[in-house]
Amino acid sequence: MAILREQPADLVLMDIELAGVMSGIEAAEAIGQWSDVPIIFLTGHAQESLLERAKSVAPYGYLIKPVSERELATTVAMALHRHALDQELEHSRESLAKSEARYHHIFDNSPIGIFRTTLEGKVLEVNPALAHFLGYTSPADFMGKLPQPA
Repeated sequence: MAILREQPADLVLMDIELAGVMSGIEAAEAIGQWSDVPIIFLTGHAQESLLERAKSVAPYGYLIKPVSERELATTVAMALHRHALDQELEHSRESLAKSEARYHHIFDNSPIGIFRTTLEGKVLEVNPALAHFLGYTSPADFMGKLPQPA
C-alpha cells in the first residue's frame, strides 16, 4: 500500500489471498480510505461468501483464476472506463452542489422579493425579502399562513 502513496496507479489488480496478516479485501478497504483508484479482485476461489465480502469494498471487477489474457484486458478496460465515468459523475455532482449553493445564496440574500410556484400556482418557496415585504417575520411564517389544499 505504501507504494501507491509514493507512485499513484491507474488501477490495482488485487489478489484476495495475500501473504501475511491482511487479506486483499482488507487491503482494498484501506486503500479506499485515501484513494479512489479502481480495484479489480483476482482469486482462485468462487465461494459466495467471499464474493459478498468483496462487494463491500465496491471493486471494479472480480476475476476467478485461471484468467485468459482477453478476459483480463477486457475487465481492465471496462474498469478504467467506469472509473472515468465515476470521476465525471463526481465532478458533475460537485458542480451541481456549487451551483445550488450560489442559487440559494442569491435567493436568500436578494433585496428583491422572489418566490417559486408550481404551474398550478401553489407557492413552493419565498425568500426573506418577500416575506418581510408582505409583513411576515420569515419565509416559514409566510408559508405557514398559506391555505392548505383540501
